[in-house]
Amino acid sequence: APSKFISSFKSIEAASRSLGAILIFAMTMTFYQFGFRYVAIAASIFPLVGLIGIAFKSESPIFQERVKEIRSSVESQQTKSNNNRQTNGRKQSLSSRLTQAKKQLKIPIKSPAVYQPMMLIICALCIQHFSGFTFTKKFLLQVLKSPTHQQMENSSSLNETTPTMSKGEADIHGYDEKAYLFAMLINLIRFISNIMMANFLRLFRIRSLYFISLFSTFICLILLGFLVEDSILSPYFSPEVDQYLKVTVLAVHVFCVQFGLQTLPNQLAGILLPSSSKALLKGFIRAVQALTLIIFVTVMKLFPEYWSFWSMAVGLICVCPLLYIFVPELKNLGRTCGEYFFLPSQTLFYVVLPLNNAKTQWLNAFRKISLATYWHTQAKEQRTREQRANEQKKKLLRLESYDVMSKTHRNSTFIPDTLETINAEERLKVLNRERICFIRNILSQEGFLNKNEKESRVCIGRGPISFPDGQIRKGGIFLFNDLVIVARKFVQNRCYRNEEVVEFKDNAEVRREAASLTLKSDKIPAGVKIIMNTTDDAVLWEKYCNFCITNLTNGRVPYITNLTNDRVP
Repeated sequence: APSKFISSFKSIEAASRSLGAILIFAMTMTFYQFGFRYVAIAASIFPLVGLIGIAFKSESPIFQERVKEIRSSVESQQTKSNNNRQTNGRKQSLSSRLTQAKKQLKIPIKSPAVYQPMMLIICALCIQHFSGFTFTKKFLLQVLKSPTHQQMENSSSLNETTPTMSKGEADIHGYDEKAYLFAMLINLIRFISNIMMANFLRLFRIRSLYFISLFSTFICLILLGFLVEDSILSPYFSPEVDQYLKVTVLAVHVFCVQFGLQTLPNQLAGILLPSSSKALLKGFIRAVQALTLIIFVTVMKLFPEYWSFWSMAVGLICVCPLLYIFVPELKNLGRTCGEYFFLPSQTLFYVVLPLNNAKTQWLNAFRKISLATYWHTQAKEQRTREQRANEQKKKLLRLESYDVMSKTHRNSTFIPDTLETINAEERLKVLNRERICFIRNILSQEGFLNKNEKESRVCIGRGPISFPDGQIRKGGIFLFNDLVIVARKFVQNRCYRNEEVVEFKDNAEVRREAASLTLKSDKIPAGVKIIMNTTDDAVLWEKYCNFCITNLTNGRVPYITNLTNDRVP
């Protein structure tokens, strides 16, 4: 799925589960008059259809790639051991396949990009229990039971000498039609809220929706605690009014929970977990979720119902500061950038600078001699081979520049791409958009990138910096082909604020003094002073900034075309 639709698809998946809950309640109301046995038989049809459908479903692309790697590695090992193939070939083939399969199933659990998102998702699922959604979902009928049905239960439990009821009376006593109707209504509201959430995730930030959901759920849990305890409000409301109040508050509670508390863990799992080990990690997370749910429900049942709701509300408020620090922003973010939240902050350049003119001319001359000899011996297929030679020339120049930059600046990480290749290859265009989206999410919602989106913008690099003054001196620099942004770090790779923007079209200027840089423009004549880790880093950033300023001024920065291949200025 496209990166901007991943979170929306997760909400649509949750909406389908709400439809399934409505269907189950409707089937119960339809078949309960014949006996609960028929309800169980009718409900078992849908899992059976799903089981049959799985048999005709194709394997996932990740599994297919793993099988190909195992087969290729086994075949390569078999070619090396041709002498022993006749004697114990089958045993070696089986053992080698098992060995390769074990290697494929290994998870780099020590990597921060693996264990940190896994722990974050587990904590989000545990906090999800405190939203009251799981508790009210498990005991929905008990909370919504009608006053008449509740009086019958109380009278039957208090009067031990009550004679045995007939079968028809027992069915009436065990079946509360109004509670089932209210339960279907609440699941319908849950379905509508999930559909709305699928659209909101593309328009608003996930963190904002999450905290709105948290505080509104806190208020609903407090109100539910008062409504569940009949002795508190019974002097003021009749039993019928009390039931309608419960339904109303539960409907609002379900609506609020779906706007963040219930949907965030699935969104985190879909984006942050690495694709190579996502299935195993999700299985482990589900197991931990089931275990924590059993413990949570067991503990909550030890208290009265109203104290259970109030304790859940207090738990949500207590974890707010931790959630604000550790929950990342995932709006329109793709799977390729999920690991950036957890890896150490470092200087990273997505584009390599071209070589100097002397070295480029020497390489061009060498290529011309090689090409002349090549065309002398190979006269056929001239056009195709000429294109290949030009591609090899550009690739060699790019790799040569990458090798020079990597050896000179060992504290920085370079990706061997150029502005031309980013403009030409669709895969690199998608990666560029996701890198910009990541930087946009960690900056302020009211920042420059969120208010001034451009399809032609190219992410050149980013890295850590320091400021000479201020309470928060650590920060980050984010370089694009048309501007540079510096901001102060609140949380590493999660939250950067107080940004300063220097647009290159406003007569931008970069001055270096040892390990410090001063960024100036017509809008910021006083300039912004930043400090790099080393002098080499300052020299490197100066080169990249001047490269972007020079090429933008001369109009030589290539355009990034959109999906329709139309140029966007």
